[in-house]
Formats: sequence, structure tokens, C-alpha cells
Amino acid sequence: MPDTDQSAAPTLRRHLDADQESAVAAEIERAAQERVPERLWERDDTLWGPAGQAEVADRLGWLDAPSTGLEQQATLEALASEVAEEGYTDVVLVGMGGSSLAPEVVWDWSGPRNGRLRLRMLDSTDPDAIATVEAATEPERTLVLVSTKSGGTLETVSLFRHFWSRNPDGRAFVAVTDPGSGLEAMARAHDFRAIFHGDPEIGGRYSALSPFGTVPAALTGADLGALLQGGVRALQASQGPAPENVAVQLGAAVAALAKAGRDKLVLRVQDRRLASFGLWLEQLVAESTGKGGHGVLPVVDDPATEDGGLPTVASDRQLLVLRGPGDDPDLDAAVARSTEAGVPVLELVVAGEEALGAAFAILEVATATVGWSLGINPFDQPDVQAAKDATQVVLAEVADGTPIPAAGEVTPEAVLGFVEGLAAPDYLAILAYLPPSADAGVEVGRLRSALAARTDAAVTTGFGPRYLHSTGQLHKGGPAVGHYLLLEHDPRAERTIPAPASDDEPSNPTTSFRTLFHAQSQGDLRTLGAHDRPVLRVSLGSDWLESLAALTTAIKEDS
Repeated sequence: MPDTDQSAAPTLRRHLDADQESAVAAEIERAAQERVPERLWERDDTLWGPAGQAEVADRLGWLDAPSTGLEQQATLEALASEVAEEGYTDVVLVGMGGSSLAPEVVWDWSGPRNGRLRLRMLDSTDPDAIATVEAATEPERTLVLVSTKSGGTLETVSLFRHFWSRNPDGRAFVAVTDPGSGLEAMARAHDFRAIFHGDPEIGGRYSALSPFGTVPAALTGADLGALLQGGVRALQASQGPAPENVAVQLGAAVAALAKAGRDKLVLRVQDRRLASFGLWLEQLVAESTGKGGHGVLPVVDDPATEDGGLPTVASDRQLLVLRGPGDDPDLDAAVARSTEAGVPVLELVVAGEEALGAAFAILEVATATVGWSLGINPFDQPDVQAAKDATQVVLAEVADGTPIPAAGEVTPEAVLGFVEGLAAPDYLAILAYLPPSADAGVEVGRLRSALAARTDAAVTTGFGPRYLHSTGQLHKGGPAVGHYLLLEHDPRAERTIPAPASDDEPSNPTTSFRTLFHAQSQGDLRTLGAHDRPVLRVSLGSDWLESLAALTTAIKEDS
């Protein structure tokens, strides 16, 4: 945040009308009566349902993560110094979901410092995305950080094998995984430089301040002390009574507004260094709340925020602004306009170099509080596995000689027909199986803006297969109001998935990243269909950037 005062405690500002304030205040009072923060810190699993639920009592290790991280700080910083002194210049992080999203936020916040490594994120099986990372790095000067809690994530293991074939030197590899995982066994067999254990009692999306976040942060020179101290202080504050507890108040407010019909959470960040924060928040909130027909849908980079504004006519939206305590006349004016129009605004105010760690911790507690309020378990993800299983079925069919069905060519008429009549509480999700590049982000954003102008419904975007580990849970388990525009392309590159090094390792369901990439799209298409979700699947061909731009132009002109 622009303000540098590290002593300022985080605060929550609520800009609500009388009815909204009454509902939020009542929910905060209920949280106080039911001792929500006290029971959270007592590790009382009945806060989210009957005692003994799977993935509740054994998923609260994140409450201790930043304190544990401070104990590991010297070891991590020594590793960072060691690899930099040996001439490494880049670190390629291969991981999905919770293993990759927080490191990207920290990188954007801190950038390369103290001569440490540049971060290259790779959370895609698109051969073109892999080729881009390869072109930007030299194998002998690149450290590969293989990050997966389970140790068996298909994308991560496949990418590890590919990069090992590029430089089969264990000193160029580091693993972050839970103890005893398949990845740990592979790392030991390949003599990795280092293996860091995650805490089995921390779920992936709550792991930002665990080794899944701190190892890449250290390698890129982030200020680990400030990051972790921010988390420690925020978590200490979250132990207080609900009426004085910023994190619990925020969660209670988000839930109360969602129960009143405002279940789309639009995020606006004041500091552009936090541009990727929304992707982390998106996974945290969507995967934690999107189940049992309930859910809060994060709307990141809403078109209404493109010019510094905020939505003013969205009947199903609430706004979360992450900001510093200083004056910002433009932002303050945008908040006032939204509030005057009846759209509720919540401002989380954090300051100084500890701001990012504090924001991570506050929003984790807030999300756990949303789960309590909605009566759901915020730590499981019951519908994520379905798309993974469907992908395996598709790959087995390919192995037996059945090709993946081709998508139809994209036309403006088909897309406009698909979104016609959408209105709140509906939403449209653009699922883009494209290389997650800056150019792709711009063009997908232009399409999103064009479609948002044609409907009152919220419009979200996500790159595949990344979103399968994020909003994919809410797409299947959340409210049945989503419509899904699935965009595919034909990768120009091809990259192979090498065979396992031994019979003790899991086998590859395919030797082609191109096939895996398309199978993941087809698997999600089938899974959405099995949940009776409306989907339009179209192909942009090999010249996808031009096709996407042309589609957007045609939609804008048809008005």
C-alpha cells in the first residue's frame, strides 16, 4: 500500500445503507454470541457442522503458519543466497492452485530484490505456454521449484518430468510437498537440492504463509520477515471478540450481504502491485464457499473498475476494496457513487510492508467465517475431483483410439445467442484454454467488457486448466446460475511428457501436453454438463489472438 506506517493496525470501513448495516450488524452480533473467533482458535470443528467432519479439525494448521515460517526464515534465505551465488537467475515454479497463486502475488508485490531470482510461473499444460517459459530461460541458470501438496497433481508431475528432461541435474530442482508424498519420493530418487515439507493440516488455498508461499518468496528476495510478521500480527488480532475483530467482521459482512442476494464479490485493489491478488482471493473464496448450492462468487477485474470506478447498478454485487489509509480522492469518489446507488462497499485498510501478509491472514479468517455463516465446510472441495476423473476418462478414450471431439468454430451470433437474456443473479464465466500471457489477458478482458455491456449479469474470466483448481469447485457445487463460454485454441507448439524414471513412479496417462491440455477442457465440459450447467464450447483455431480480437470487435459492433 502507498502508506508506509507499519504500526497502523488493519481496519474495516463499511459503506452500507440502513438495511444492509442492520443485516451486517446482526450477523456480527451472532458471531459474538456463538463465539466464532474463540472457537476458531480452540480448533472447534463444530463451528462448521457436526463434530468429526472430514477436512475440518485437520485443516486448521494455517493459524500457526506465519509463526512457523519465521522459524524457517534463516534456512530459506540461506537457500536463496546459495542459488544466486551459484549463478542461477530464474526460478520456474510449476504448480497448480494454492501452490502457485500466492507466490505470484508476492512476486508482483516485491519483484526481484537483492540480486535474487526472477519468478517464472507455469500453471498451464498448454504447450505454447511451456514453450514461452523455455524461450525465456536458460536451463543451466534456471532453478525449477516443483510444488504440490498431494505430490501427485497430474499437471505438476508432468511438468516436472518435462523440465527434468531439459536439465537432468538434481541441484537445479527444489520440491515443496507434504511429508511422504509421491513427489517427495521422486525428489529423493532424483537427488533434488532441497525438499521443504508443507503442513498436512493446511489446505492448499490456505497455504499462502506456509512453505508453498515462503519458499518462492525467499528465492525471489521478498522481505520474508515483513510478510510473516504481517500474518502473525493479523492472526493475533483475529483472536479477539467479534465486535473488535476485523477479520471476523469482514467475513460476517460478506456472508450477510450474500444471504441478502449480493453473492458476487467484486474486488478492487488500490495498489497496482497487488493486481494478481484477486486470483488468490478468487480461489480462496470460490473453492471454500462454492458447495451445496451455496457460494460467494469473486468477480476479479470487473469491467466497471477498468477506469478506476466501481459498479453502481449491480443488484447482486458487493464490493471489497483493499487499500491503504491515506487519502485517494478518486477512489473515495468511486466508493461514494457506489454507496449512493445502494451497492454495499467494504474497505479493508492495511498499511506498510506488512500489509500483504496481513491481508492474506485476514482474508483466510474472514473466509472461514463466511463458511460458518453459510453453514458449510470451507476447507473441503467435494466437486473438484469430478473434472480430474473426467480428464482421465478422456485420456483413456484417446489411448483406445477415440479422438477428442473438435469444437465448432466461433461466431459472434453463437456467442450473443448464448448470453441473451442473462441477468442477475446469473453470471457468465469465460473459460479460456489459451496461453496465460499478457496479450491473452488483454484480449480476453476486451471480450469480457463487450459481453458485460450486453448483459446485467456478472462476467468472470479464468484460464484453463488453472481455474479447475480455483473457481471450478463453485462452478459445479455453487448456485446453479452460471453460464460457461469455453474458448479453445490449437497450440502451435508440442511438448512431450517423458516416461517415469522408474516403475515406482506413477505412469503418464499420455505422452503429449497437447493431448492433456485438450483432455482437461473436454473433461470439464463433460463435468459441467453432468451438473446441468449450460456451456458453449468454441474453437479460436491456431490464430487465436486474431480470432479473439475479431470476435470482440464484431460483438461491439452488433449493438
